[in-house]
Amino acid sequence: MSITLAELIRGARLRLGDMTQKELARLTETSTENITAIENGRNRTPSPEIVKALAMVLDIEVQDIYASMAGTLNNYPWERAGDLDLKDPELELMFRKVDSLLNGEAKDRVKAFIRFTLDEDRRRRRRELEERKQGADKP
Repeated sequence: MSITLAELIRGARLRLGDMTQKELARLTETSTENITAIENGRNRTPSPEIVKALAMVLDIEVQDIYASMAGTLNNYPWERAGDLDLKDPELELMFRKVDSLLNGEAKDRVKAFIRFTLDEDRRRRRRELEERKQGADKP
């Protein structure tokens, strides 16, 4: 079953932890009503500018957003490499090695560490984006 735009955007936002619809709206420079409409399936075709902003803020690929709009996205982007969102080929290779070489608690610990590292990087990029937006808003 394909993943809808509403499911993708809501899932990506919630994956970032404490991000609200209001915060997402502010970071993407759109209205909270528009984000609510996207997440509730009432706005199934946001503008290209909003799509690009959503991709940047939510750390997902633009093509994944368009695939969800077209009904051809079958997996969440962050689930493609096992259960982590890996964009670096070397990191993906390392993760696959961990999957094949370790078992039980050791495997879970390494995966938890990788998840923690990736989440910290996402939070850092989100803070930097917020700081850039705040800097741009100052006269």
